[in-house]
Amino acid sequence: MDKTKPTVIRWISGAVIAAALIASGWLGFKNRGDIPAADNAGYDDHSDITVVTSTDISQSEQASVVSASDLRPDMTGETVTADNPPSPTEETVTLKYVRIKTATNIRAKDSDSSDKVAVLSAGAEAEYISESGKRYQIKYAGNKTGWIIKSCGEVFEKEVTIRHIAHYVSGEPIRICDAKEADDLNAILKNYSTMGASIAVIKDGKVAYHYEYGYANKAKKAKVKENTKFRIASSTKVFTTMLAMTEVDKGLLDIDCSLSDLMGYRFNHPSYPKEKVTMRMLMTHTSGLIDRDGEFSQKLKNITNNRTYYVSPPGEKFLYCNLNFGIAGAVVEKAAGKTISQYAKETFFDPMGIDASYDAKYLSDKSLVADCYAGDKINCSNRYLTRSQERGKPGDTFHLGQGGLLINATDLAKVVTVLMNDGQYEGKQYISSQSLSEMLSKQKVETNSTFDQCIGIRQSGNLIKNRSMYFHNGAAYGVYSLIAFDPADKSGVVIITSGAYTSRKKNTVFAVCDDVLHYTYDEILK
Repeated sequence: MDKTKPTVIRWISGAVIAAALIASGWLGFKNRGDIPAADNAGYDDHSDITVVTSTDISQSEQASVVSASDLRPDMTGETVTADNPPSPTEETVTLKYVRIKTATNIRAKDSDSSDKVAVLSAGAEAEYISESGKRYQIKYAGNKTGWIIKSCGEVFEKEVTIRHIAHYVSGEPIRICDAKEADDLNAILKNYSTMGASIAVIKDGKVAYHYEYGYANKAKKAKVKENTKFRIASSTKVFTTMLAMTEVDKGLLDIDCSLSDLMGYRFNHPSYPKEKVTMRMLMTHTSGLIDRDGEFSQKLKNITNNRTYYVSPPGEKFLYCNLNFGIAGAVVEKAAGKTISQYAKETFFDPMGIDASYDAKYLSDKSLVADCYAGDKINCSNRYLTRSQERGKPGDTFHLGQGGLLINATDLAKVVTVLMNDGQYEGKQYISSQSLSEMLSKQKVETNSTFDQCIGIRQSGNLIKNRSMYFHNGAAYGVYSLIAFDPADKSGVVIITSGAYTSRKKNTVFAVCDDVLHYTYDEILK
């Protein structure tokens, strides 16, 4: 046996980890501009999950190891208060478990839901699923499954009491706590070293459940609460589109009109001056614009006349671009004659009883905005996120529509229900049926990806099996967010994290959000 192999493996692993840390630090520094590159950078990159083996794990990497506390129902959670809903229902069952005797790899097969490789530490107990040959199949970290070598564990039975969240009927959303579902969500989020998270679940067209995890500010030991706001990154694009469609209903905006006519100055592709650029093109990423460093610090008129920001004739090519929705936000302002924050407050937030804004000065309490993290370090502070955002007169601000919305998960889910309830919320019409149908219709755009592009949102059959779902995700400053819903049964989920692993799945959704999404549909909405 070549004794140099373990050393070489550890050396290579260390080099890869060091490179990743350097890269993450550089990105953290780079992303402190007006608009972080992470809002767009690599959005559709289908990168694989890093493979880790037990021989490669150092003390600094222990956060990625699945320990006994990740698998047991006594994990850290919020304190139960008198304001919480009725106690969960209980059932007592006898289950098989595997107790880990020595640290071991969990290996995945193609049909499993586990990562390529994870690690269980000695003393952990995982639910037994089946066995084959020399391996046990187990369940861990919420809803993940994988295989371990039999010699590393022992099977035993025990009687356990399982507490399930209360069944939602109607009324106020139920907080998920003190139950198996809370433990499972804890395990999933912990598996990705998530700093803080907020989740809202939609059932039958209403916000049915919410769940909070971790810290809004770790140093201050400020935990995430239901009213904690996050900058939700590119998931903002869905709401910016909703604002635009309300203007269509009011006759203030024609999404197929030339932007030159809408904005009052020339807005044409310099190489194709006779071709119009439209709001529809902006909201479907077919305008021909591309993102460049520094564009959001300039004046909008300068941006739209600079040929270096165009790559193809308008309307011909799909290219995901933050600048499209930054400008779309400015168009919303120009059409309304109000800033985007003012128009959002008047059109949606005040009537719906929601405390949210693109500009933190309209929030009831700026301190409710969570910091964003890269690992244990603040990547973007509350102070930066709550700085003054509006510029000049309506139509001049074009750095908010693509990613700047500050909102909590429960309120964002309320907004999403408008999209599955024929444009209504609690009996009030916010978007007409016609405009909503237009927004959710598949556009003639080839994305070369696993989704179809609609207006400001995407549709895919690759998120949850046997479901055609609408979705949009976001990433910036360490935030990973996801809006996903199925109008067929009016179900959905909103997920926002303030720092987690950056791995993605092949459906373009970040892995932490994807795992929560699948668990929600498998266990909470089943």
